[in-house]
Amino acid sequence: MKLKKYAIATVLASLSISATLQAQSNFGKAWQSMPAAASEQTRIVYYRATDDNNNKAAHIYVDGEFQTALLTGGYTVFCLKPGVHSLGSYIDDAPGYQGKQQQPWRDNLAAGKTYYIIASLDGSGRPLVMDSEQAQQQLVGTRQQTHLLSRASAVVPCQPGTTQSYDNYEFSSDLLFNFGSASSADISAQGHSAIQQFATLLKSKNKAEQRIIVTGFTDPIGEEESNIKLGQRRADAIKKLLVNNGLASEHIHSQSMGESQVTAQCTGSLKQQKACYQGERRVIISVENK
Repeated sequence: MKLKKYAIATVLASLSISATLQAQSNFGKAWQSMPAAASEQTRIVYYRATDDNNNKAAHIYVDGEFQTALLTGGYTVFCLKPGVHSLGSYIDDAPGYQGKQQQPWRDNLAAGKTYYIIASLDGSGRPLVMDSEQAQQQLVGTRQQTHLLSRASAVVPCQPGTTQSYDNYEFSSDLLFNFGSASSADISAQGHSAIQQFATLLKSKNKAEQRIIVTGFTDPIGEEESNIKLGQRRADAIKKLLVNNGLASEHIHSQSMGESQVTAQCTGSLKQQKACYQGERRVIISVENK
């Protein structure tokens, strides 16, 4: 006998609050910054920060249909056709799953835009839309929620966004920071000089007001999650230094790729690995072409 669609969704949602679920089966890949959304779609990133201490699952609904159940430190990414949609997150809504029935928060979602939404846990269901830069900070260390399947019929496969053209300027992380460090206080005199000259170059080429992306990369030494955070702190420190050298903060976005782009395969002692992986420790500043 086949279960009806609503019954399947109810069974899946019930599983989300089971204390026996193992973390390794709940979560997938770690958060990484994304390119722009496709011009004909709306992208939604729903998440719960790693310092969220509520141990209950937040059921995410799209137009009253179940998308997933977010646990602390989890995120989900999905796309919709632009237009009016309802979004909501509810805890303790079993067994009635009122989130399916209550759709008080509706909005007209724009094409080509990514909305970062932190799950509300106050029972209102209200989507808390976050500023992109603040969301990027809170998403560091989170992992994709993978243990449940979406039942939301409005969700469509995400298409790749329009590729923008950038000039990329690479700086050795070892020039800027000591190994394992991300403190702006530890940036070397050579690093300060290099960033100052770079900022002067942008201003002389009238590029200071264009979109600038600062990306931190690390080697694979250490834990993956720690490396994501290290790359983000380094990118944030370089952004601050660029601002101190006269570039506008609102035009600069900082992000981390952690160890995800490592190509070298190094062995030997820790000292030998540090030397071998030197090229992987870098900061790339990308400046949009117009």
